Amino acid sequence: MKSFKQHITEAFDKPYKWKDAGSSTPQGGIKDWQKGNFTGKKYAFETVDKRKVEVHIYEWDIIGPKQLLPPIPRNQGRYMEMHFAVQDPSDKLGKAISDISPMLPRTDMRADITGGGDAMRIFATVLDVVKSYVKKNKPDIIRVIGVKTKDKEIGSRLKLYQKLVKRYAPKLGYRYDNKMATLGDIETPEGLQMSVMSLIRKGFELYPKVTVRRRSGAVVPRHPRGKL
Repeated sequence: MKSFKQHITEAFDKPYKWKDAGSSTPQGGIKDWQKGNFTGKKYAFETVDKRKVEVHIYEWDIIGPKQLLPPIPRNQGRYMEMHFAVQDPSDKLGKAISDISPMLPRTDMRADITGGGDAMRIFATVLDVVKSYVKKNKPDIIRVIGVKTKDKEIGSRLKLYQKLVKRYAPKLGYRYDNKMATLGDIETPEGLQMSVMSLIRKGFELYPKVTVRRRSGAVVPRHPRGKL
């Protein structure tokens, strides 16, 4: 069996050719209250077995227009989030509908599958898209969201994400605290639990520094959440 490093080296040397597929707007969620500040881009490519893959990247303000008084003071900046989905070859009806109506969002795409003996090359291409976007737009915080599932070829999806984050975040100018948070009761349509990792651009601080004057007269910086 090939090691993770061998898989990465071989797959990442030959990502698929991808293209800018225009703007992207999710059906609901963050865009509904980020009026005027939300942006979305879609990128697309096709695998060797003719499956379509879509990569969606969204950006929005950390402090949105309706967040007048955030409970914890934060610095303004931009969040970025990436989602991708692979065409499900077993969904014949969804494919037929999408082929007939190409201007509508595809209904035969799923976020919880890769497989097909091509998983690592798909991930390599998704990462290539993300690297290109990040180098150009430099978002302040990147949220990496994954589902708690296992792929026959790559094993734990979240563990793979974490390995990729540790490997590439520093090269892109981001720091990762090695933490992974579960998104409460948020699940995919298939009922899979979701988790998130946060990458912060080097030089950016989410929370403003405040000072506290002690009785001794010393002034010390203090984190707004109470940590020195």
